[in-house]
Amino acid sequence: MSFTTFSTVKNGPVLTVRLDNGETNVMSATMASELFALVGQLAVDGETRVVVFESAIPDFFIAHFQIADILRLLEDDPDVPVSKVPGINVLQALGLSLQSLPQVTMAKVDGRCRGGGFEFMLALDMCFATDESRFCFPEAACGFLPSGGGATLLPLKAGSGRALEIMTTGRDFSGTEASQYGFINRSFASATELDQYVATTAHQVGKRDLAVIQAIKSVSKATMAPLKDGLLAGLATENEAMVACLSVPAVQEGLRKLSASEGTRDAELDLLALVETF
Repeated sequence: MSFTTFSTVKNGPVLTVRLDNGETNVMSATMASELFALVGQLAVDGETRVVVFESAIPDFFIAHFQIADILRLLEDDPDVPVSKVPGINVLQALGLSLQSLPQVTMAKVDGRCRGGGFEFMLALDMCFATDESRFCFPEAACGFLPSGGGATLLPLKAGSGRALEIMTTGRDFSGTEASQYGFINRSFASATELDQYVATTAHQVGKRDLAVIQAIKSVSKATMAPLKDGLLAGLATENEAMVACLSVPAVQEGLRKLSASEGTRDAELDLLALVETF
């Protein structure tokens, strides 16, 4: 199956997914739908042991979820893919699907990772980044909240206090800070060091039997099982809060203004300055 928003390269047990959707790698409904299709393939893939997600676009891992698609959802556009799971949205459902995969999933971040891109990253097993990468949830400044899994998953990885700081300030956190805060594995001084470490780690993990990987992952899943109801409740609350926030006319108007500039390189590089104007 061919994809329009990313490409894949298989090297033995390691599958590399190169995200490539416009000049800033915006997470669109189409990208989410195609990633669902990829997850479906991986769920029955007995050969792949590691999946590495990286960007084909300089300075951007994933800019954020496409605002134009959020507006289309508000307008009940039937052409926008939606979640088949009642009570949660498509990005939340994608995160749950990624977490259920038998393979080890990794994000390799060298650039901006904001909004829906940040949420996508949090759903993966591991993340490695450059020190100069930027992680941000700008939603609060726009009148709503991270609601693709971010408000639920970030406290589990960074702790409630740090998660609250990240979500309410809406500022960029460097790769160095992300490593210190514990929501990524490690950061590196250069892209070369990042590439080398991820390649080595993926190769080492790829040598393990898939049954062993599944056995190891099953322990964490069993440990976290008592939290499953809380996780689903958190996702449902996220989604309900998003619907409520996005029903406010002023929020919708601000999103329409932002939508006019989204996806352009200059605007996305300095997204926080643009957001604060609204």
